[in-house]
Amino acid sequence: MNAEMQPLFWRISDQDKSGFEAVSLLMPAGMAGEESAEFPTEVCFRSNRSSTHPVDLRWSEEDSDLFMNLLDRLMDADDGEDIEVDLSDNVIQGIVQLVALARFKTPWPTDEITGEDIITEREELEIGDLVALNTSFGYALAVIVGIDSIDATCVLMDSLMKNNELQIPDHSLLVINRHCVLPAAFADSDTGEDAVFH
Repeated sequence: MNAEMQPLFWRISDQDKSGFEAVSLLMPAGMAGEESAEFPTEVCFRSNRSSTHPVDLRWSEEDSDLFMNLLDRLMDADDGEDIEVDLSDNVIQGIVQLVALARFKTPWPTDEITGEDIITEREELEIGDLVALNTSFGYALAVIVGIDSIDATCVLMDSLMKNNELQIPDHSLLVINRHCVLPAAFADSDTGEDAVFH
């Protein structure tokens, strides 16, 4: 897959003056006569700016690397093969959403929510893996968007609930110890049909 990408931008704007900045993907005009295209995400955060004028931020190298890693996990393209990415495709929009969450969301503290360590076979972790997080509220489905030798940065696909009360909403960003990251079959929302528990 060819990793060369047209420059992309994040557009940050508080157009409805709600006090929250909305994040959109902005693709600038390419060739003469083309107009720029803006694709909204569901990501927003509290605004600290007094101005409501939009701000455009160029994608960082980390944004591009994460996008390409997630895209590689979903596409069956040979190395060196050019692929065309359709930003109106739901799968691509989902990837953009994950990149935006990783870039703009503040991680929730996880020291108080990790579950008791369990003995099970661990798998090698990679960016883009669908995993289960061992929390005190159960096993939540998540996607890894960053990883180092100690922690994994994950976007929750499930909300964390306790006694039918929301503790942490889905699409939240968590930085959690790798020992709390388990195969996706552990997740409460996963069917577990292919899982073998020891």
